[in-house]
Amino acid sequence: MTDVSSILGGGAFLGASAGLLYGGTLFGVVREALYPERRTVGWALARGTPTEPSHWGLPAREWSHGFDGASCPVFDLGDEDPGSPTAIVIHGFARSRYDSLARLEPLFPHARRFILPDLPGHGDAIGRGTRLGTDEDAFLESLVTTATTGPVLLVGHSLGAVVALQAAGRESLAARVRGVLALAPYERLRTPLGARLDLRAMPKRPLLAPAIGVLGALGIRERSTREAAAKVACPVAVLAGEADPVTPLAEARAIADAASTSRFTAIPHARHDDFHTIGRADMEAGLAWIESCG
Repeated sequence: MTDVSSILGGGAFLGASAGLLYGGTLFGVVREALYPERRTVGWALARGTPTEPSHWGLPAREWSHGFDGASCPVFDLGDEDPGSPTAIVIHGFARSRYDSLARLEPLFPHARRFILPDLPGHGDAIGRGTRLGTDEDAFLESLVTTATTGPVLLVGHSLGAVVALQAAGRESLAARVRGVLALAPYERLRTPLGARLDLRAMPKRPLLAPAIGVLGALGIRERSTREAAAKVACPVAVLAGEADPVTPLAEARAIADAASTSRFTAIPHARHDDFHTIGRADMEAGLAWIESCG
């Protein structure tokens, strides 16, 4: 009897320990999604990338945009020109306006003014956290309508590409958006969330669906980027890396196919972050194609 009790007690202890470990791991996955690492000026210094908007030799300003309890810093370069669009450059998950600043050079022939915000919950933004694409298109809409008066070009990377496509399909912006350059867009939130688990050799099957469920209970909605792209009237150029561990080529291609006027480019050897280096010529070609549609 004593041996049976010991076995049952040990089993209960191991079960409770496993439950605590699983719960703690799931909590960590959800928390990291909602509160990504802040990559600001120190991160840019460590990478050897620009840390000041004046780096590119254009008139530069810094200001903050308020949205739904968040105060989001913005780099603002160049001057608005009625004959040229303002480029709004939106960074990806766990990045910031400093990352956008490093990607800026290929855009110079295609715009006169460049607005680089920190999305809520990223970079130096304060107040509310990220909603992982649930309402960031409304943030972008408010930024465009309050900070610009003429046409705009939306350029986004990863989460920023998803947000750009969602915003371009909003009725209030349809007449303003000249084009969208979408770098490594994905179909739904589970794609990058699952990729992060894979890259860390964490078990995706027992963690991904529960994490999506917890995020949903917290108001984070999964949205289809293909459905968003289908609502976009302007030209959409989609770029994806053939060696990207985050965005599958098939998803990026399907997003491009959903848009009414689109161009898809798969970049050999490029990963998730290589568009302004390996993919620079493809970025320039995509931007030139958008202009040619205009």
